[in-house]
Amino acid sequence: MERMRPGFNVSRNKELSLNILAIIVVIVAGEQVKKLAFTGFNILNLDILLTRTLFRSLPIIPKILIAVTLTDFCLYWVHRAMHKPLLWPTHSFHHSIGEIWWLAGSRTSLTHLFLFAIPQVFIGYYLLGFTAMEAGLSFSFGVVVNLWIHTNIWVNIGPLENIFITPNFHRIHHGAKGLTRKNLAFVFTIWDRMFGTYASVSSVGKDFSLLPVPTKNRFLRMIIGF
Repeated sequence: MERMRPGFNVSRNKELSLNILAIIVVIVAGEQVKKLAFTGFNILNLDILLTRTLFRSLPIIPKILIAVTLTDFCLYWVHRAMHKPLLWPTHSFHHSIGEIWWLAGSRTSLTHLFLFAIPQVFIGYYLLGFTAMEAGLSFSFGVVVNLWIHTNIWVNIGPLENIFITPNFHRIHHGAKGLTRKNLAFVFTIWDRMFGTYASVSSVGKDFSLLPVPTKNRFLRMIIGF
């Protein structure tokens, strides 16, 4: 899709080794941080406390819809907190992207992965009681969303842009001049609209500069996230 109708000129070879390393970190560490979240929740006996929640008996489609909505809401607030001084080191590696395309969007620190895993694990496994199939579908959807919003295309989905986040919308979040604190959600635009962080594609336009955070001499700390 990027090669057929690219939104911007990018050099995929630029920092390619860094982007490949980043996606390896995500693949290897992603399941480990989930296990860490499971361990913490199990210490709190959450599985026993939430075994009778009504959500667990729902059919698969309502379950997945609830999971997507609640997770997007929670990740909006986690992401927003990451743009405050205390948690910014956990997220700065992601904003080292100088050119946005699907592989560059995988830049994520270990701490970032863990903080995102907490609501994902709690909502999916403890609140909703996902089966293996439901967990697999939810996980796959999350992967597709991350690839989609960082894809180097410029799309027009008409009125649906008022509801769903597009690569155009998320690109603004990587922009300079204060735009990094705008457009913080991942699936639905409603959270940005409700909580004052919404910047429309029509008002910002297409021709704005990105704001890549330098990685020089800080790479290891940025990967860890402190």
